[in-house]
Amino acid sequence: MHIDHKIETIKPIPKSHWDNLELGYYAEEDMEYLCDDLLGVTPQECNAYQSACTELYKMYEQAAQYVIDNNLWRDLGIPSNAIEIIKYSWNQRHRLQHLYGRFDIAGVIDGKQAKLIEFNADTATVMPETAVIQKEMLAQSHIKTSSQFNNLFDGLTDKFKQILNANPNKEASILLSDLGHIEDELNLDIIDEAAEEAGFLVEIASLSDVHFSKEEGICLQVGEDEFMQFDFWFKLVPWEWIAYEEPELLDILTEIVKKEMCVILNPAYTLIFQSKAIMKILWDLFPNHPLLLRTTNSKSSMLGKPFVEKVIFGREGENISCYNEQGRVLYKNGGDFGNYPNIYQEYYELPQDEDGDYYQAGMYFTYKPIALSYRRRDGLVTDTDSEFIGHFIQV
Repeated sequence: MHIDHKIETIKPIPKSHWDNLELGYYAEEDMEYLCDDLLGVTPQECNAYQSACTELYKMYEQAAQYVIDNNLWRDLGIPSNAIEIIKYSWNQRHRLQHLYGRFDIAGVIDGKQAKLIEFNADTATVMPETAVIQKEMLAQSHIKTSSQFNNLFDGLTDKFKQILNANPNKEASILLSDLGHIEDELNLDIIDEAAEEAGFLVEIASLSDVHFSKEEGICLQVGEDEFMQFDFWFKLVPWEWIAYEEPELLDILTEIVKKEMCVILNPAYTLIFQSKAIMKILWDLFPNHPLLLRTTNSKSSMLGKPFVEKVIFGREGENISCYNEQGRVLYKNGGDFGNYPNIYQEYYELPQDEDGDYYQAGMYFTYKPIALSYRRRDGLVTDTDSEFIGHFIQV
């Protein structure tokens, strides 16, 4: 079923409007990223997304425990130097809580069963678009509703409060860090506002400016010989990158966490969730579950039905190949993550309009589903060339 009846064209919003909101980066003409449409979602469909993600998160927790109990680190591509900090953070997750992630979901709006595409559990982005831009799109439209399922900011704020309450002996000071990319900085702005609303004193610094010490913890230089120590650190830096590319830093962070000098968000155990190889574990534990797609680590075992090849720590749609039932390549995307192992997932067509564009839902999750948004692509894989499309609740 095509979904054209759900799409409403809105008046283009001038770049100056986004500039005034300090979000002009997303409206650059050469990006063609913000589309002039909104996607209608019924309350029932919205509930279906929420129910699916709530159930999936519980399944992920069970799968993580299974990985730990059975030492399946190699199956998930997790290096040995990360095991200790992962185990510790998992055992202490009443304090070292998962701040947020984003489930990518197929189905629902086309009348089909919701299916998990993957879970961006550690460093999910698209937050400014979800929290701010799609609200502005709806506010500037002619559509006679102001309703979205969009509680991203409030959900993050509530979760920060929970984390703070779970760590009563910690000062409410948090350092936010990224690798210095403009998109990451704009995503950190959302985290910044939510943390401040929750009662944190917030500082932001690039990873290269942060001081890490097994004795002093995580600090930022604020004077010639003066350093500020933080009891909380949020990193928009992937755990797998730290484990593989910065092993000395991982060693220091392991000691910092074990000595309880700092609470790191997202915690290290989210690396288990982040590895796409856990989707094979999910399939093994919950075979034929309606929310899951068959996933294996054997290409030959997938022949007979269309399937997708993914690297276990790929990002932004890179290093993905799509095959038909005979194993012939239909689509192949290069990228920077080809050194990681592959998994093979049953192909499941995303909702599609009559122009052939595909729509992928993203549901943000803290301790519950908190916000929905979509990306649109004229090809089989949702990647950096995708458009962002907001939604509204059809009543």
